[in-house]
Amino acid sequence: MTSVEIAYLIARILTCGIWVAAGAYKATHFEHTIKEMQGHGIPLSRVCLPIVIALEMVGSLMLIVDYHVWLVCVAWLIFLVPASYLYHFRYMVRDGTIDFLQWVLFWKNVSIAGGLIALILLDASRPAWLIAGA
Repeated sequence: MTSVEIAYLIARILTCGIWVAAGAYKATHFEHTIKEMQGHGIPLSRVCLPIVIALEMVGSLMLIVDYHVWLVCVAWLIFLVPASYLYHFRYMVRDGTIDFLQWVLFWKNVSIAGGLIALILLDASRPAWLIAGA
């Protein structure tokens, strides 16, 4: 492996850390997570949660083995938009003050999105139509 290939592997593995941790927590705290999702107004939480867990865990495995990295990253980007809004953005400002934790968590998701875009650009299996000219 070249140093670039090693760096790309490390980037993929490190990116999975948060997704594996989140998926493992949701899977081991299933009922609690259902209640939390319902509290955030997520419809069909009992249907959505297994899909989210699969997205996090299977997606992580796909990244580690370098299988359709671009597809996983696009799926995670699509997931991050409503998740960031429902879980963090709506709760950033309360009573005229900033909830610092929610503010940081929202920007953490924005930072993750930047890394996912970089992984899409580095993925040799990325279809030409996805990011033209890259």
